[in-house]
Amino acid sequence: MKRIFIGYLLTLTLLTACSKAATDRLTQELKTVKSWTATSKMVADAWVRGAVPKVYAKQTLKKAQQEFQTETENIAQIESSTAIPQPYKLALLGHIKRLAKITQQISTAVEQENYSVVAQRLEDLSLEGQKLDSQIPQQNKP
Repeated sequence: MKRIFIGYLLTLTLLTACSKAATDRLTQELKTVKSWTATSKMVADAWVRGAVPKVYAKQTLKKAQQEFQTETENIAQIESSTAIPQPYKLALLGHIKRLAKITQQISTAVEQENYSVVAQRLEDLSLEGQKLDSQIPQQNKP
């Protein structure tokens, strides 16, 4: 009986540790997404104002797109659990994919020197970033 109880406690401890590790990993990945969202907004805004050259803006936005893709892959690999339900994870992934798409649209508009489209997409980027942020529970906010 004592062995069963110890085994139960050990299993419970391992499950809790795994769940916390997954939650911590997700929090870290979301910090990276938020950072690249902010970077994309800053560089696009700076380009619109003429504060950075087109080449720098394009390189930075391309890197942001790559990082969004990497974070999408990383989050998809995090095991779903009671702490991170699959529907929640899918919603987060949807937001990150939309951030990547908007960033790509901004990059294309920079290439075409279309300032009005960049300004419009900047608003979209801000809104999508806010939507993502609203999906993150307060205790897990990066």
